[in-house]
Amino acid sequence: MEVGDHSECSIELLACPAHRDDQMRAMGYEPGLTVPPPTADHEEPSMFQDAEGNKTVGFCLWCNKDFYTMEDHEEHTADEMAACPAFQELKGQQCMPPVLQAMFENAGLLDDEEADDEK
Repeated sequence: MEVGDHSECSIELLACPAHRDDQMRAMGYEPGLTVPPPTADHEEPSMFQDAEGNKTVGFCLWCNKDFYTMEDHEEHTADEMAACPAFQELKGQQCMPPVLQAMFENAGLLDDEEADDEK
C-alpha cells in the first residue's frame, strides 16, 4: 500500500463518544482499554461476503451485484452506471435503490405508507 492510499482498507464506523463504551462492550472489549492493532499475519476482516462466503469489497444497492475488486466497482458505476440494469431501468423515477429499500423494510425502518410510495 502506498502511503496515504487506503482504497483497499475496510471501513469501520465508530460510535460517538457518548455511545462508544456500549460499542466496545458489544465488540467484546472493556471500555477504556486500548484495542491492539491487528498483527501483520492477521487476515484483514471483510464485512462483505457473497452468498458462498467469498470476500467482496462491496455490492450494488440497485442490482445487488457483488464487487470483488475496486475495479469491478469502477466498471459497474462508470458512465452513469451504464452496466447496472436496475439503475438504467429506474433512473428516471424518484425511488430508492431496490436492495436498500428491502434492507429498510426487513429492518422495520419503513412504515407501510413509505414502502408503498417507493414502489
